[in-house]
Amino acid sequence: MKTGRTAWQRCALVATSGVLALGAVGCGGPSDESDDGSGGDSSTTESSDNGGASDDGGASDGGGMSDDGGSDDGGDSAADAGDYGPGTDLRTDAPPVEAQDAVTTAQDEVGEGTLHAVELDYDEDAGAWQWDVKILDGTTDHKVVIDAVSGEVSKVEDETTDDEEQAIDLDSPMTYDEALELATAERDGELGGWKLEHDDGMIQYQFDIASGSDEDEDEVTVDAETGDVTVD
Repeated sequence: MKTGRTAWQRCALVATSGVLALGAVGCGGPSDESDDGSGGDSSTTESSDNGGASDDGGASDGGGMSDDGGSDDGGDSAADAGDYGPGTDLRTDAPPVEAQDAVTTAQDEVGEGTLHAVELDYDEDAGAWQWDVKILDGTTDHKVVIDAVSGEVSKVEDETTDDEEQAIDLDSPMTYDEALELATAERDGELGGWKLEHDDGMIQYQFDIASGSDEDEDEVTVDAETGDVTVD
């Protein structure tokens, strides 16, 4: 009996070991699959991250915004001259290059000197709006012609003179806006050109204004020092 019990016990141990081994294998199988599944999840996450990177690459939309910014800036500085014809009303649709920009460009071209005239007008021969900036340097009077759309210097004309010119200032004693308000209060209409210059012993603004159906323009002069307005 003692021997029989020992044999039975051994059989029971073997059987138990077998069950445990099978249980271990069974548990190990799902665990492996779970690891594989987990690995699959990790791969999916990376793919999603890559997709996010792709979105970030679409975040190159930020680059797109930079392009848009560049495009906008280019739109102003690289405007099409065809957008500004001879009938352009400068009060509502002036070319992008402003008076101070033109003055700075002219001074870079010929030097400081005495700034005594700034004019914006449409040149029929060139088919373009142009700034004429006049700077006197000693006995040489420079006229620098600048494209009002591109800002490029079109030409420089020099002449010798004995004239003495008085310097003008775009901000003093009267600004363009202040002078235009006075001029249009006297004669309202479309603005076809203007200039600020020292002439006849005074600093004056001159505005070419067409009113009503009349195609002829009136020259409205504003004394920059007194504010007096005359219409020719």
